[in-house]
Amino acid sequence: MDIPLWVLLVPFAFIVAFTALFLFFNVFHLARYGVVGRGAIGLILVYLVSYLFVLVLGATALLDIQWTQTVTLSDILPFTGGSSSSFGL
Repeated sequence: MDIPLWVLLVPFAFIVAFTALFLFFNVFHLARYGVVGRGAIGLILVYLVSYLFVLVLGATALLDIQWTQTVTLSDILPFTGGSSSSFGL
């Protein structure tokens, strides 16, 4: 069974969307209910910059992959071979 690699982007997109929602939820609560001052603003900026850094780092890593290729289950899972023991042992 051949599986295109772009299928792996669907769960990745859900994870990115969930973390973005979590990011905005946390930033809203830090800004709304946090102590107003330089410390809170610095914490929000560090949080935003670190999230954007990880997002850009992940995007640049994903750009090198040929998403139109397909893989078979035997390439991914070691126990789908002809061996009768589990995990191809």
